[in-house]
Amino acid sequence: MLSTGEVEVLVTSLLDSEKYTIQMLKELYHLRWGIETLFSVLKERLKLDNFTGKTVVAVRQDFFAALFLVGLESILTQVAELHLFNKSSLNELRQSVNNMVSFNAIKNFMVELFYHPTPINSLMKVLNEWFITDPTYRKRLREVIRKKSSARVSLNYYKRIYKPCF
Repeated sequence: MLSTGEVEVLVTSLLDSEKYTIQMLKELYHLRWGIETLFSVLKERLKLDNFTGKTVVAVRQDFFAALFLVGLESILTQVAELHLFNKSSLNELRQSVNNMVSFNAIKNFMVELFYHPTPINSLMKVLNEWFITDPTYRKRLREVIRKKSSARVSLNYYKRIYKPCF
C-alpha cells in the first residue's frame, strides 16, 4: 500500500513474507532505483537500442561503448556535480549536471581526451565549465504525478519532436 492509498504490486521471487518484510522490499526497490535510471539513460538518451549493425559483434560493441561513455561521463562530471551540489545546498531546487550537456561535451572533446593535444588540466577546466553551464534542477521530496499519454501523442513525439543525443 502506497502513501496515497494506491496498491502497488511488486513482482519478486522472495516469497517468504516472514523473512522478507514489506519494508525490506521497499528498501531493496529503493536501492535498485539507480540501476533503473541508468537503463533509462542508456535506452532513451544514448539510444542503445539503435545499433550500428546487425551482427553480435556490432551489438556488443555498441553496448560496451555506451557503458564506457556513461562511466566516463560519471567520472568526468564528479567535480562539477560537487560544485553544483554545494552551490545549491540551501536552495529549494537542487542542481545537478545535465546529462545531455555532459554527453555532448564529451563527444565534442573525445579526441582531445584520449590523444592529449591539449594539456589535460586545461581540458578538464573547459569541460567543467560546460558541465556547470546548464544544470538541471530537482525539487526535494517531491512526488511526480505521471499522466498517461495516448499512443498517437507518443508516436508524434518520437517522430517529430524528440532529438536524441547521439
